[in-house]
Amino acid sequence: MSVIATAAHLACIAIYDPIDPGVFGKVYRISESVCATAQIDGIFYVVCQGTENRDGWLADFNCLPRPHPVLGNLHCGFYENVPAMIAQLRGDIPDGIQIVVTGHSKGAGEASILAPCLKLAGFNVVQSVLFACPQSGELQFCNWIRANVPGISFRNAPSICRALGDPVPDVPLLPYCQPYPWTYIDVPPGGMQCLVNVEWHMAKLYFQGVTAMFP
Repeated sequence: MSVIATAAHLACIAIYDPIDPGVFGKVYRISESVCATAQIDGIFYVVCQGTENRDGWLADFNCLPRPHPVLGNLHCGFYENVPAMIAQLRGDIPDGIQIVVTGHSKGAGEASILAPCLKLAGFNVVQSVLFACPQSGELQFCNWIRANVPGISFRNAPSICRALGDPVPDVPLLPYCQPYPWTYIDVPPGGMQCLVNVEWHMAKLYFQGVTAMFP
């Protein structure tokens, strides 16, 4: 299984409650944020969980700018728990190992900030793999991450009209922007649900589309 397909399984399936105990080596809970780690085929995956509770929704909507000395203004709700995540992860990441940071939805928003922060802390972050990532920082952040952390960001939308589909990667609005240009998949929800944009956001659809593209 490719690195991207592995990330899709971890971020879109295994990390959601009930978290698969056979996959992750350790699970960290910091306030409403949950992340977990797995070492697979020599890669150390750090996986952030998407929204699962009311406090998570509050963090999603807390889009006030939080300044970072290198990355510029960041989405406060996604950045707030990242320093504590790094403090807990610091002693558990093997020296020099290649790190892939991933997540879906709110988890992708946190992962998009966690990856460059881990890089700035001296860790060997080789890729950020994001699924349905909200816009998590302003232009300075986007320019820095694109220059310093290789990554890919997936959005699920119909190929006949890319303006439709999952609305989450479009928010919050300017001055926030996407960490990476979108890579599109087209996996519609069943039946009449394909007419409801938010239904395109489901994690299982991202897993299906991404693993078909990157087996």
